[in-house]
Amino acid sequence: MENIHTDILVIGSGLAGIMAAIEAEKSGLQVALAGKFAIGMGTNSAMANGAFTIANSHFSREEHLRTTLEAGRGLNHLRMVNTLVEKGPDLITTLENQGVPMVEGKMGFWVGRPEGSDQLPGILLMKPLRERVIQSSIKPLPGLVIFDLVVEEGEVRGAFGFLREGRPCLIRSKAVILATGGAGAIYHRSDNQRTTFGDGFGLALRAGLPLLDLEFIQFYPFVMAEPRLHTFILYPPYPKEARLFNGRGGDLLDQLHLGDDLNQVIITQRDTLSVTLFQISQKEDIYFDLTGVPEERWNHYPLNFLRRSKYPFRERPFLVAPGVHFCMGGVEIDEKGKTGLNGLYAAGEVVWGVHGANRLGGNALTECGVFGMLAGHSASEYARGKETNFFSESFKRRWERKAEAYLKKSRGAFDPPKNLLKELKILAWRYGGPIREESSLKEGLDHLESIQRKIERVSPTSLRDLFKKRDLENVALMLKAILKGSLLRKESRGSFFRQDFPSQNDPEWLKHTCYHLEKGEVRVTHRSVSDV
Repeated sequence: MENIHTDILVIGSGLAGIMAAIEAEKSGLQVALAGKFAIGMGTNSAMANGAFTIANSHFSREEHLRTTLEAGRGLNHLRMVNTLVEKGPDLITTLENQGVPMVEGKMGFWVGRPEGSDQLPGILLMKPLRERVIQSSIKPLPGLVIFDLVVEEGEVRGAFGFLREGRPCLIRSKAVILATGGAGAIYHRSDNQRTTFGDGFGLALRAGLPLLDLEFIQFYPFVMAEPRLHTFILYPPYPKEARLFNGRGGDLLDQLHLGDDLNQVIITQRDTLSVTLFQISQKEDIYFDLTGVPEERWNHYPLNFLRRSKYPFRERPFLVAPGVHFCMGGVEIDEKGKTGLNGLYAAGEVVWGVHGANRLGGNALTECGVFGMLAGHSASEYARGKETNFFSESFKRRWERKAEAYLKKSRGAFDPPKNLLKELKILAWRYGGPIREESSLKEGLDHLESIQRKIERVSPTSLRDLFKKRDLENVALMLKAILKGSLLRKESRGSFFRQDFPSQNDPEWLKHTCYHLEKGEVRVTHRSVSDV
């Protein structure tokens, strides 16, 4: 087994992870940055639209606070929202100092782009930050898959995983920062990076931490649904000539009384539109039509991004449907990024608190940047005060046996049903999608039990197969939590819609859903908002 020593280990290399690593490096301590793929790329941050909702000359801190709380419908962590609002403007200065061009907008800032560029804003955001990491003393660990947090005597002392070439790896660190993103890819239709399976949620639950409000999943109305195209978001701004039709050619904007400005609709009615379009999509196809857009508009973002595709977007309409975009629930932290487990910090989509029952558009990247920096600073302060804690020989042998136990599963046949992951994704979409109700949630849990029994019988024959099995375990764990929490919350609030309880019920349900893992089983309780 390979042993790596560092002062601070950052797990996840999107915006939150990189900002945490850069901030922690300022302390002069050793920092390692682990990513499942290439550092900075292959993350949701690299696929983002580059919008940061932050107070500026057009948008006050008071407005930012108010609109964030309105979107969260009473379930935001107020101190975290205040931190986001107050620290946001400093983030823009930091990003500009790191070489990221920022442009002021109506409600914050956008990543600047060269004229005519067809690159995603997320790529333009992450490239200079990735270059900053390469030029620093931060130790990049691309291709490292973390399986477990190392917890001893009530504190995190490192992590265990497998390196890209297959060797087991024990990492000793004084502090660990979780920045692993969300779990959107557990759904059949999602705009997330394809392996966003809730790795960080699984690590936290298995380490004994609770998660909060996992049932709150944000859906985006316009995700590509053409069978041979990737399921990516059709980003705004939408041209005024854009139209939305049903399978019979009817104008949905007119039929749904949404007006003729899609950009306003996507800001003010995103959730209701997602629910409505989901209902329609169960009966007929939905088409987005850009054929009336003038030729010159196709030379500018976001339409020039579509020109990369072989699909004739300028010549005929294309299928769209709602898709999963963001997870509001996650790990509980304080305003400085500290979790309930000593030595463990967290930032980004893996974290709960800022968004409540729904996320205000543009707050995701702001949260990643603000709390990534705070987690990096807090972790370095904690690590600076810790003596080096060398692993004893008996400790190493214990983890060597654990590595052998994982690898022993390679004996036998890795022969799960070929469509096991697909089954889980479809199950998530069918039973934990935009519209949920009691009988279908119970049915979904029954089906999930059957699939989990199949997963338990999987015996990997290679390290790659072992990774696939862990992905299946994480997906099933997240899905069980979402379905159980959704079954217990008998109301509709923010992004969460129960068809059998269509109204928001503050007297009974202004509270948080709390998830624990006990003997391998997800347990769900509730916590009063006043207890947070």
